[in-house]
Amino acid sequence: MYARQNGKPVVCIWGFGFADDKRPFAPPECLDVINWFKGQGCYVIGGVPTHWRNGNSDSRPGFSGVYHAFNMISPWMVGRMGNVTQADQFYRDVNTPDKADCDASGIDYQPCVMPGDLQSRHRAHGDFMWRQFYNMCRLNVAGIYISMFDEYNEGNQIAKTAENGSQVPSGSGIWALDEDGTACSSDYYLRLTGDGGRMLKKQIGLTATRPTPPR
Repeated sequence: MYARQNGKPVVCIWGFGFADDKRPFAPPECLDVINWFKGQGCYVIGGVPTHWRNGNSDSRPGFSGVYHAFNMISPWMVGRMGNVTQADQFYRDVNTPDKADCDASGIDYQPCVMPGDLQSRHRAHGDFMWRQFYNMCRLNVAGIYISMFDEYNEGNQIAKTAENGSQVPSGSGIWALDEDGTACSSDYYLRLTGDGGRMLKKQIGLTATRPTPPR
């Protein structure tokens, strides 16, 4: 039941190079792990820091050789942006040069697209997520990682969610999908993701206008 890419079973390793005290791995050790899996005939994806290419901010320095050993790079984006303007900024300043680096190195590029933190009221009834889909599809990426399916604790879920306050447990402090005044069906972000996937696969045309109705 393994996912396969280029005929090889896919293994994703998440966390190498992050600048925090939870993952204090040294570059040589990380490279050994990647090369071991590649030696077993696997296609290896790296879940890496947002700023992997420059080796700063959320990335430790000295990991360029580790990052470039992966078959695919998938940078983490949660918490890095929260509106359409920031999505366009990342497209210009981060995603585009990331893709160029990967292309030059023979690495596939799989950016992260997210619905937005519902608790921080980032979603703009789908416009924020669709702008990311549009930007990544016009960049002609190899694939897209959706963050996340059911991560309710971080407000970043695309799974079915309360449509309005009547469906939210009393006193929980959790926002419903209509928090900005636009009513959305509980499965809206699943449908939006489906349309984003179709645009990625060129089954529908590239469009900056969100084709998915909220209801």
